[in-house]
Amino acid sequence: MQVRSSIGANYDSVLLAPEGSPADIPLDGGISTGGSAVLGIDHRSSMFLVNLSGGATRGEYFTQPSSYGNTRYFAGARLNATLSTRFEAGASANYTHSPYYEFFSDFGRIPIDDDLIPDNAALPISPYATVMLENETVGGSVGLTGKITQRSSITLSGYQRETRFAEQPDNDLKVSGYSGTWKWQFSRDLSAHAGYGRGYVDVVGPGRQDYDSETIDVGVDFTKSFSIARRTTLRFNTSTSVVKYPGVNGEFRVNGGISLSKYFRRTWTASARYYRTTSFVPSFVEPVYSDSVGAVLAGMFSRRIQFSTTVNAARGSSAFSDATGFG
Repeated sequence: MQVRSSIGANYDSVLLAPEGSPADIPLDGGISTGGSAVLGIDHRSSMFLVNLSGGATRGEYFTQPSSYGNTRYFAGARLNATLSTRFEAGASANYTHSPYYEFFSDFGRIPIDDDLIPDNAALPISPYATVMLENETVGGSVGLTGKITQRSSITLSGYQRETRFAEQPDNDLKVSGYSGTWKWQFSRDLSAHAGYGRGYVDVVGPGRQDYDSETIDVGVDFTKSFSIARRTTLRFNTSTSVVKYPGVNGEFRVNGGISLSKYFRRTWTASARYYRTTSFVPSFVEPVYSDSVGAVLAGMFSRRIQFSTTVNAARGSSAFSDATGFG
């Protein structure tokens, strides 16, 4: 059993007004504080691993003319089972009650001129991706991994998630899907994979646009570390993928990343990294291409005090419509 808690504070210059405020209120700036408490219980046996967790996070925003706060509650359960020497299975379930929602159902559903995009397609364009909107989310997933040979394996998975909005029930939505991935490990550093997935988004409100997506992911993955100087390591990985949506030609993309790490003193490390990825974000109509950079400095001040700081930045665009500006 573990009990974890944290507190923190930060300054934000683009805070949105609480739900129900007049639309012409400008963005605000100020200090926000937050805290969290989480209880987790693990039970292990020779065949099973069971995890139960739950907790809450509280945030307070000190804005003018008055401050406001919100609390988020969550609970989850996870089960992993070793069925035999070749098969492993897993299942999870979770519940969240949140005063805000990221990537809400209207996000990316702005009609586009038919002369520009056929079938009146919707692009993921919105000035904000997070709104103060009370909601409850219940979801679950199952998966099975089978080891075909010493070097190859197949993973099958499925998921379903339902989100309900207390004040805007017409925005309720259900998300479900399944996927399968085959992987062949040629060596410790080189592998190939091929995957297929299909997802469905059902917007409950009348007259709302539902959609489904189909993805094909085929690629080669390479990861290796090199020692280029004393206590200095260069690591990089590459992968290729092909993503296809119904009625749209497939998109080929080379992904990967590179990182440079320097170790000094006894416990300190400094590193810089760059990543290029293709991701599938819920409520985005299309896959998102992104490029990100980051830096990390971490180490021990003493036996009891550990320090770490990170800086990250990313920029993305939609895969097929070339909509950009996600930062």
